[in-house]
Amino acid sequence: MPIITGMREHLERVAVVLDEVMGETAATGVMTPWQHVDWLRLHADLLDRLGAAAGAGSAVSGRGELVRDRAERMADRLNRVPSVEAGPADGRPVDDLLEHRTVSGDLHGFRGDPPPER
Repeated sequence: MPIITGMREHLERVAVVLDEVMGETAATGVMTPWQHVDWLRLHADLLDRLGAAAGAGSAVSGRGELVRDRAERMADRLNRVPSVEAGPADGRPVDDLLEHRTVSGDLHGFRGDPPPER
């Protein structure tokens, strides 16, 4: 679907406002942990829809997946998934390790296995 001239910018502004409102609402502390997970999932779905409308390469596309990942990590913690609670062997928080791997381009996360060939 072609993007109407100027529509992408409007969708990006809507996404920014959505982030602010969803974040403010979550920060009130009135939600239970599971309601917060559902809130994050809703936020991700809305960002996905905006990203689809804005098209590939927009500032909105892909942001929903980041929020969804946060929701799923929170759900894992609530479900006491052992791999999430244990964290990596070097003691760094999982989020720091993932950010480091994403920035460095090394998403290979298994100890003992050789890194992928480039």
